Amino acid sequence: MTLLNLTRRNVVVFFRDPAAVFFSLLSPIILFVLFSAFLGGVQTDALQKSLPAANADDVDAFVYSWVIANLVMITTATTSLSALVVFVNDRVGNVFRDFLVSPISRLQMILSYLLGAFVVSVALSTTVFVLADVYLGVVHSAALSVGAFAQAFAQLIGFCLLFSAIWSLVVTFIGSNGVFTSVATIVGTAGGFLAGAYITVGALPSGVVTFMNVLPLNQAATLMRGPFTRAPLDALVGSSEQARATVQEEYGLLPHIASAQVPEWAIWLLFAALFVVFVALGAWRIGRRIG
Repeated sequence: MTLLNLTRRNVVVFFRDPAAVFFSLLSPIILFVLFSAFLGGVQTDALQKSLPAANADDVDAFVYSWVIANLVMITTATTSLSALVVFVNDRVGNVFRDFLVSPISRLQMILSYLLGAFVVSVALSTTVFVLADVYLGVVHSAALSVGAFAQAFAQLIGFCLLFSAIWSLVVTFIGSNGVFTSVATIVGTAGGFLAGAYITVGALPSGVVTFMNVLPLNQAATLMRGPFTRAPLDALVGSSEQARATVQEEYGLLPHIASAQVPEWAIWLLFAALFVVFVALGAWRIGRRIG
């Protein structure tokens, strides 16, 4: 059995469980429902009051573009974690023993779980991304331009890689399906708050914002907001640099590491380092769990 076959097996096993697929998307679904039913109105009203001269449609387009950016980023994190339930199930069910007596190298097994999580995350996140862009275009006339779409999709791929690596280490400390479900629930629930998706960072205490700015979730959300909000922000603030700076600060559009504002390439450099570290540690830990 080749690496490709093992990876395909892990992907197929995950998608055969509709509940696993649904719960991997639960956090972005909750975020969308909350904003559609309640939080969206609060955000648009607050922004309209701070920018009274702004057109109401431009306010709506900006706020929902910001929300959709958060939603897409959160999907990359929750789906990559949920896909690793296959590893937990194999560990609990002693499937590793069956693999070890077959002509499969340990390295192939390790890589198959990492690649399986990545493939699942890309598939589900891309689906959400495309549907979200269609929603923005149809409802708010704010569909992404070709360039912004390409940038957002490239970032989506990068985030799927990063979070697959991070969760591959985390799941090696999980020994039962119950614990995995609890961890996935916590990540799905807390992830939106830690990414600044429910409440704008401008409404939070500076200490909380500094803490959030050291987390990959919030840093990734900041990067994803860029291509989604660029055009709506231009329409919203026009030539007013003061209004632009205020909105960027309030809605977390400027990348930070802790309290320091940094260029986007610095965040990507940090992500590359985290990816290497977590892949190495995750592969080592998975290898130990396999036996």
